[in-house]
Amino acid sequence: MLPGSGHFHVEELPAYGPSGSGEHLYVHLEKEGLTTDQVAEALGAVCHRPFRDVGYAGRKDRHGVTRQWFSVHLPGSTGPGEAALAAIGERLPQGRVQILTVSRHANKIRLGHLAGNRFRLGLGDVDPGLGERLQDLARQGLRHRFGPQRFGINGSNLRAAAAWGRGDAEAAVAALLDPTDTWRWGDPLPEGYRPGLEGRLLGALRRGVDAAAGLRMAGDPLRMLIASAGQSAIFNAILDARVAAGLLHTLRPGDVAIKANGPCFTVAAEDLAEANRRAAPGCLEVAASAPLPGSNRLVPAPDILAEEKAWSAPTGMDWSWFAKGGALESPGERRALVQPLLEPPTLAEAEGVTWLSFALPAGAYATEVLTQAGVSIPEDRRG
Repeated sequence: MLPGSGHFHVEELPAYGPSGSGEHLYVHLEKEGLTTDQVAEALGAVCHRPFRDVGYAGRKDRHGVTRQWFSVHLPGSTGPGEAALAAIGERLPQGRVQILTVSRHANKIRLGHLAGNRFRLGLGDVDPGLGERLQDLARQGLRHRFGPQRFGINGSNLRAAAAWGRGDAEAAVAALLDPTDTWRWGDPLPEGYRPGLEGRLLGALRRGVDAAAGLRMAGDPLRMLIASAGQSAIFNAILDARVAAGLLHTLRPGDVAIKANGPCFTVAAEDLAEANRRAAPGCLEVAASAPLPGSNRLVPAPDILAEEKAWSAPTGMDWSWFAKGGALESPGERRALVQPLLEPPTLAEAEGVTWLSFALPAGAYATEVLTQAGVSIPEDRRG
């Protein structure tokens, strides 16, 4: 079981470093007790830039001690730049933020612009079999599930996806504004300040628009965030079904497979034996995949596609919502069912704490490493 936030450390591994010149201020910082959106808004405020001009590669756990890069667009040499960053702490009194490095680069940091994340977690109540289970996990590969963080507090993003997809904008807004599921459309709007995409939605509604217009005015980033929750539920359901069917590491003709750090391909019958050798535990050069449905993706053979849709039916997510013209239109992609770890897990003792360290590629969840290794996770870290 994980102790407090000081025992949960995340270090972002960037896809590239800043060049030292360009219109985007690059800020490497350490935060604690803050969401990524809260920090992004504060950076924009101290640099007098709108939220849309701030970039980051991925959202980080507000409970932990996390290090990540942000970018702020400062056209030309205008704007307060580095000198203004000293005031960021004044805008974030409820948490802690420390500026580590400041530089410049030519482009904005966008979601997904990272190689991965390195984790260092302090554990309690470690049982003697954990080391062996971690070794087995490294050999088998991580089942590449989306963690509950993907679905919002109390699954609110997933509820919003279901409502948005079926055209119920008022229910979608309610799920987004109140994860406890007690506020309803028609009630007085929540008071106070909300950061990030939720704040943009609430700001639009305070101008008197209806629910559908509010969702449109919040923009594509909110729609894509909610679409990803629905797509992720579909992926997890198919992954679980393949595990139950004994197909996690086993490919079939017509399956769409993914090469490690490479492209997708359809498995041909004549290549099946070699593909399965490369997908086996201990090798993991190739993995079976499942869809994040959308408008532009490689599809498996018709019988496998029908199987995937049947496996995902219990989620209540209609694939047409994510297709071209759908309410949650998204490009879509295939995602590997099994993911090798970037760095194998290690255990070390220090000052009475057992520290677990490992690194994961972008898109993989540390909570899944813990769950699959049999480590209990407190409820406040599950979502």
